[in-house]
Amino acid sequence: MFERRRAPRTILNEAGSISVDEHRSLPCIVYDRSVGGIRIALPEADLVPDRFVLSIDASNEILVCQAVWRGMEEIGAATELSAPVRPIMPDSRYERQTL
Repeated sequence: MFERRRAPRTILNEAGSISVDEHRSLPCIVYDRSVGGIRIALPEADLVPDRFVLSIDASNEILVCQAVWRGMEEIGAATELSAPVRPIMPDSRYERQTL
């Protein structure tokens, strides 16, 4: 079988969640990842929009993804942006800044 991936993939099998909208997220399993893509599995794959935000629990990453292909319970997506999660301190937004 011919391998079509441009970059090798890393098997993860990590828990994650997909933000469907600002009020709802769906749990998923992140099967594997490469430099530019990711494969995830969830029973409600048909509810996931073409463009979505994926949070990977173990690495505290947030990825903006674009679906490339879909299966019954899987989605292959291109990753657009990776950003580390930074905790927001409750008082930090109220601190006075000096110029």
